[in-house]
Order: sequence, then structure tokens, then C-alpha cells
Amino acid sequence: MENKKKKLLATGLTGLIGKELVEPLKALGFDIYCITIDESNPDNGVHWIKGSLFDSQFIKSTMEEVKPDYLLNMAWATTGDYLSSNINYDFLNAGITLIKSFCENGGKRAVFAGTCFEYKFKDEPLKECDELESERTAYTFCKNKLREISQFVCQKYGVNFGYGRIFYVYGKGEHHKRLTGCIIDRFSRDEEVLITSGPLVKDYMYSKDIAGAFAKFLDSDVNGIVNICTGKGVSIRDYSMQLAEKLGKVGLLKFEDNCAKDPKFIIGDNSRLINEVGYEIKYDLATAFDEIV
Repeated sequence: MENKKKKLLATGLTGLIGKELVEPLKALGFDIYCITIDESNPDNGVHWIKGSLFDSQFIKSTMEEVKPDYLLNMAWATTGDYLSSNINYDFLNAGITLIKSFCENGGKRAVFAGTCFEYKFKDEPLKECDELESERTAYTFCKNKLREISQFVCQKYGVNFGYGRIFYVYGKGEHHKRLTGCIIDRFSRDEEVLITSGPLVKDYMYSKDIAGAFAKFLDSDVNGIVNICTGKGVSIRDYSMQLAEKLGKVGLLKFEDNCAKDPKFIIGDNSRLINEVGYEIKYDLATAFDEIV
């Protein structure tokens, strides 16, 4: 290879997590090529490749030209009606083309992003070996099916494959339909925010920590599923209150519990992330909220 750095082809580096991945990847010595549909992208040392993931011929020709040693697939739709949207099947097909083309062109190590929603929920921390309920939605079905197919293809070609299951995300520039983005957006206009799921306990991880974890995971030789999470839970009520306090808008926060049918406890066991990948979590809610606010 002309470039002696670790050549990486990535997707999804303009999203909530993806945009935070560039610096930790560069720090680990990756030469980053990224597929994007955006017309303009930041001048941050990434080799941006304009094209659609849903164009299989484009993916194949890009893989043949770049011939990356590493593949990181972070792209997926996670706003709007994404849980039931047919676009999930498009991302599934794109992911299959990505992993097949990567293996056929001499790739060595691939890491794909999954979701904790693939698990069957229970009132204790979820482990990578726990029972799945991946057919709950089109989103979880397609995520888990892509993992299964990718593992099979990689095994055939002798390629190292990792799969990071993300739990709950918050970060800078979050979409206004997500919890953190909604609270900040409404409070900026001095509007009240009604929280209807206050008692539910979730495992929230700052987008910068998730990005750092994926970069470290990619740079390791750890195979299989790894939970990308803090291993700690916080109730939606406490989470919202801490953010409201940072913004000085506690009086605009209202609660009305209406979540009896929802899982009361979604927390991950992050033993593999800490002990095998070797990632050290850098942010708690207070320090992350300081950055965001």
C-alpha cells in the first residue's frame, strides 16, 4: 500500500456518534475513507467519497479502488419512524454488500454497530450472551440479521468481525425529536417539557465515549458482540432534572408518568468493553452536560 497507515473505509461519520469518531480514529493511526451522501463535509483529514450506500455497484467499485484493511459500518436511520420503516431493509442490503465486497478485496477487520433493542429485556444488566428478541421491529430484525450474515461471511473469508451493541445515546447537536435535543430546544424557547417516562431506568452513554469505544474496539482483535454502554442506569426523571438544572430551567420541566407497558430497566453489562477491549469511560452525566450546554 502507498499509505502505511491503517486504511479504513467507514460509513456514518456525519451522525451523532460518527462525527465524534474522526479524532479518536486518527489518533490511533487510521487513514480514513468515508462514504457520504452530503454535498459538503468538514475538512478534517477524512477522504470523503460521495455516493449512496444503497447503490451496490458504487459500493463494489469503491471497495475495489480503496482496498481497505478495516471496515467500520455506523450508518443507519435512527430518527422518525425508523423502528418500522422499510429503509431498514435497504440498510440491511447495503451492509451485506459492504461486508461481501470488503472480504472479497482482502479486508482484515470489520466492526458494525448494533443496538441493545435486539435483546429480550430483563430487570438486570444485559450480557452479550443473553436471549434476543430481535424480531420486535424491522429495525432490530435487520440489525441482527446483518450481524448474523456478516459473521458467517467473515468466518468464510477468515476476516475478524466485531459487533458493538449501542445502548442509549446523548450528545452535541442531538435531533430535537430525541430526549436531550427536545429538552434543549424547548427550553431555549422557554417552553415546558412534559416527561411521561420518568421512572424508566436507562443506560445513557455520551456520544464521545461511544465513539472512543468503537475506535478502541476497531483497533483491537476482539471478536463478536461487545456492549457499548456505561453499565450504570439513570432514571429518565433524574436525567431530565440534571439537564434542566444545567440549563437553569427546572421550573419548565413537568412529569406525568405514562409508561406502564415499557421495560422498566435497560442497562448493559460492559465487562467485555472494559476488560477485553480495554476502553476507559471518560464522561459522567455532569461533565458531558457541561460540554453540551
